[in-house]
Amino acid sequence: MAKKIPFRYRVYCFALVMSFFTSMIVSATVISLRTSTLEGFLHIWPSSFAIAWPIVFVAILIIAPLVNKLLNVFIEPT
Repeated sequence: MAKKIPFRYRVYCFALVMSFFTSMIVSATVISLRTSTLEGFLHIWPSSFAIAWPIVFVAILIIAPLVNKLLNVFIEPT
């Protein structure tokens, strides 16, 4: 059986994966709305994604715990 990543790294793994997909989708969507050609899109998107990904990663690490605390105020635990 493959060795798993320890649970203590779960928050960072979540932020890494979530920020990857979020940055990819949002940057691709915004750039596709702003460019008229596939060539233009392919020229701009990789660098835009590379800039967005670390920003979103840090934002998720900071914002997710705050959102969870806020939701705990309004949502009854099971």
